[in-house]
Amino acid sequence: MSNLLNPDQLGERWQKSRQSLAQMRYRGNGPKFISIGRSIFYRESDILEFEESNIRTRTDDAPEAA
Repeated sequence: MSNLLNPDQLGERWQKSRQSLAQMRYRGNGPKFISIGRSIFYRESDILEFEESNIRTRTDDAPEAA
């Protein structure tokens, strides 16, 4: 299984608060996540996929179709 990050670890990586990540999960505009009980985890492979899908060359670039 790939490495798992908790919200604190991902927040440190992206310089985002736990609340910002919670909003991304609620809105569905963040990386895939795993929910086990009340704990949230992110697979490193899903984080990398999400980061790659958000690479832009211009500010007005539209996201690539998934």
